[in-house]
Amino acid sequence: MMNKILFSKLLGLILSLSIIFFGLESSYSTLLFLIIMLTIGIPHGSVDHIVAFVNPDARRFKSKFIFYLVYLSLIIINTLLWIISPFIGLTLFLLISCYHFGETQVIGFHNTSNKFLNFVLGANILLSLFLNNIIELQGILTVIPFFSEFDLSNFSRVFFLLVSVSVLMISVINFDIKSKVPLYAEITILYMIFYHTDLLTSFAIYFGFCHSLPMLILEFEEFNEKNIIKFYLKTLPFTILSLIFGLLLYVYDSNLFTNDNVILFIFIIISSLTLPHVFIMKDFVKDK
Repeated sequence: MMNKILFSKLLGLILSLSIIFFGLESSYSTLLFLIIMLTIGIPHGSVDHIVAFVNPDARRFKSKFIFYLVYLSLIIINTLLWIISPFIGLTLFLLISCYHFGETQVIGFHNTSNKFLNFVLGANILLSLFLNNIIELQGILTVIPFFSEFDLSNFSRVFFLLVSVSVLMISVINFDIKSKVPLYAEITILYMIFYHTDLLTSFAIYFGFCHSLPMLILEFEEFNEKNIIKFYLKTLPFTILSLIFGLLLYVYDSNLFTNDNVILFIFIIISSLTLPHVFIMKDFVKDK
């Protein structure tokens, strides 16, 4: 299974090198992002309704009705937070994502029980992702109160790259992690990808091939599926619901889908879907 996960990450690396070599990120970043999200990103969370009941020892819900009630309620609550206070919405998204991305990143290197390690590694990845794309990050922050006051334009991307590497080294050294060199290598390659590609492409590569595809592989194996098509059919209901959710947001405020706000729009959707997803995956990745 770990070989399959490694292969998925190598696919991301090959794609990244191709994009960088041919200079395609500025022309096709939105298209690339949409393809990855629709084929890998959203589907990896679209089997939460199955994952929640696959392990009897980790069940949080007594019935599927309660599951759907809680799951959809968390999506609605998170969306309302973004509407009422984008500052709270973004802050919550970043904190939850730090933990969730770190939790899945340590699979194969360390058990997922160390919450602090999970958070530090996830925060390190997001730090490098966002701060090595300063101009685009600044554009997103300008529409969010409090964050709009930060001026990051004078900082060099090299500075943030060095900060990311330093935090990574300190965090990994201070924990008993198996196979430290492969973990260093993987995240260092991610840094290089973030440095050379725009924000949307960087996030698509990481989220698609280093996070979502490995989780899809774990889910496929856990369900004892033999047919990939049947497995993907199971992801369709929630994938379609996610698209409907995005459409409703667009109807609510079409300005969110302008060129200036499209990245913010994407993060609002991902954030709202991430909140309930994290609670389901926490039990799923335990002892992986």
